[in-house]
Amino acid sequence: MKRVGWLLDASVDHKRQALTLWIKVEGKTRGYVYHGFSSSVFVRTDLLDSHNWTDSNLLGVVREHDGVLAATITEKFVSVYDAEKKRVLQIFTTPDMHWEVTRDLEKLPGATVFHADIDPVQQFFIMQEIFPFGRVEFEEKNGCITTITCLDSREDVEYEIPELDEIRIEVFADTDRIVPDVEDPIHHIEIHHRDGVIRVEDVDEQRLLTAFQETIGELDPDVVVTRGGDDTLFRYLTLRANLNGVQLTLSRDGTPLRVVQKKSQSFWQYNQIVYRPGNQVMFTGRIHIDRGESLYYSPSGIEGIIEGCRLAFAQPQRVARMSIGSVNAAVQYYNAFKMDILIPPIKRNPEFLKSISDLRDIDRGGLILQPKPDIYEDIAECDFSSMYPTLMVTRNISPETICTRDQCPYDYDYCTDVPGLSFKLCTKRRGIVAESLDLVVRKRNEFKRLIEEGKDARKYELMQNTLKGVLVSCFGYLGFKNARFGRVEAHTAVTALAREVMLRTQDIGESMGLELIHGIVDSVWLRSEDKIDHRHVEEFCRQVTDDLDIKMSLKGVYKWLVIPSSRMHPSIAPLNRYYGVYRNGGIKTRGIETRRRDTCLYVGDCQTAMIKTLARGRDKSGFLERIPDAYAVCQSYIDRLHEGDVDLRDLILHSRLTREPAEYRATSRAAIVAQQLVKAGKDLHAGQKVRYVLSSVDSPSPVRRVKAVELIDETVRYDPEAYAVLCERAFENLIPAQYLDKHRPSKPGEETQTLIRWT
Repeated sequence: MKRVGWLLDASVDHKRQALTLWIKVEGKTRGYVYHGFSSSVFVRTDLLDSHNWTDSNLLGVVREHDGVLAATITEKFVSVYDAEKKRVLQIFTTPDMHWEVTRDLEKLPGATVFHADIDPVQQFFIMQEIFPFGRVEFEEKNGCITTITCLDSREDVEYEIPELDEIRIEVFADTDRIVPDVEDPIHHIEIHHRDGVIRVEDVDEQRLLTAFQETIGELDPDVVVTRGGDDTLFRYLTLRANLNGVQLTLSRDGTPLRVVQKKSQSFWQYNQIVYRPGNQVMFTGRIHIDRGESLYYSPSGIEGIIEGCRLAFAQPQRVARMSIGSVNAAVQYYNAFKMDILIPPIKRNPEFLKSISDLRDIDRGGLILQPKPDIYEDIAECDFSSMYPTLMVTRNISPETICTRDQCPYDYDYCTDVPGLSFKLCTKRRGIVAESLDLVVRKRNEFKRLIEEGKDARKYELMQNTLKGVLVSCFGYLGFKNARFGRVEAHTAVTALAREVMLRTQDIGESMGLELIHGIVDSVWLRSEDKIDHRHVEEFCRQVTDDLDIKMSLKGVYKWLVIPSSRMHPSIAPLNRYYGVYRNGGIKTRGIETRRRDTCLYVGDCQTAMIKTLARGRDKSGFLERIPDAYAVCQSYIDRLHEGDVDLRDLILHSRLTREPAEYRATSRAAIVAQQLVKAGKDLHAGQKVRYVLSSVDSPSPVRRVKAVELIDETVRYDPEAYAVLCERAFENLIPAQYLDKHRPSKPGEETQTLIRWT
């Protein structure tokens, strides 16, 4: 009998040497055993070319391994650059033996094992064209699935999603500190379910934990959402449960709750050092999402992860913890599989040898039009839609399409010039990177269209944000040193073409009487001698779109736009810092304190209040008239600081450690906080964030200048003057330097002084 349901997840069943497919049918989720899949790896070894070994002898030796189900010789593209397929071994194994067989195959003479790090579940998804949260039709007998087919397509845009029973867990410790410790007992647990909150509490911690376990069993959720579940929350719960002799079980298959301790990592990513904790808590049959670790989950829904699963053909709990680069890689793996290209264990695309002059021409990055600090009236903002990814798709930019040959075997019929560079792009065959991004670009454009039409706007906004993250990272990932299908030359080809696009955009604008006051990467800001006409700017966008084959659209027209001054060089504007008020009254901010993650809540609120005050000005003169009012708002926040009327939690600052705590030599605030926490027994690494309060910044003792949040007690007081300086700076960062002193009133008690030099 055929049944239809929603596939939520899949896991390896080591006991049965099979997969367990977790399918929701008629509102109930259960696991079904599936024996119809064998994972495989491919091996290229010297023995395939040896005269001392026949194919049958080699296959016979491989088949002797206890974990090998079958072995054959097939032909695949061993490299993305290969024009012809080569002979390789394909070895099939049960899902539970995948990693053991892979390790043993690496011992063969001259062996390279391909597809080794694509786990069995992801292989199953790719080979069956099936993905989590997709509708499936299956037949089962005695709890075992005999056949299964996906009814949805990965390319679908308007698709249904299953009704998931989701809970959110918050644990409250019985402590007086801002940050609790594992030694603090549990006070109560709140389970947010649907529109209500279930409060689990008891004076006896053992009974409380038992009641919590029973509540989970009664609710039987599909998704469990936490904040800090991987790194701290479940470690705390596990320790409290062990202390009270209670075994917590959150997986549907009865597996006890445990925190898998893996080695943590600190690594550079997008010009900053990032820390990834080793702890991971993943359930079987249920989906655990740690909001603190997930790039794709928002408080309002799981839609981002659902779209991520369709892109990556990966398990939901993995997708929730993937970096955007990892999702990019997963999309490429799928297309490599479809194109018969083997996925190497390491990158095999060395950079071409270049002369100094070549490096000078190539290593230039994107074109930026430097703005001047000022208050601009009547400014239109226009954006390219996914400029870099679109260039990669439409210009067929991929590692294997980079051509440096002096003589083209196809008489240059398929060659595309790259402005300013010595190599060309070949369009004879589709590049794997361009092919992988094509679907992502098309789907995001369709999601944006549905949002504009008002069809499930919230749902599709979350989904398009997932795709936006993938597209934002694809350019950087193309030049990433460890990207399996990356190449520096392809990376520089994108920037070269982008520079040409920006110059051509400027030419079109000037031909239509529009001046570009600022341009960066994929956005431009324009003004006209006359009042900006909406239809005229729309025509500009249409001409740019038609001429460059990249969609440009009008984002809005500002009543006024402020580009502030650099603190170090007042005559220069920071490239990514601006704010303004649209004609419809909406406020947009970028790069200032309200958008910075290291700003405390109090200073952010102070700057937001000042911007709202300035926003009442209709034009530049109205803005200038309200500068004293904005400063009065700033002063009111400063007065509250001196009155002691501010909650410490609103004054918490954040810093990211740029190195290991022991490697700091200067007494920066981050270094002092790190030393305080290490001394208190906390394990810290480069890339981790530390939280602290300014306690006495002028103290001769560095240790007293700041206090780590974890060490705050009732004796700690904040330094009002230090936070007053931050509020003052937030005000100054809103006003271009040429207007600051002229329009800001004098501070209380501030008088003009005459200085006389003594000779």
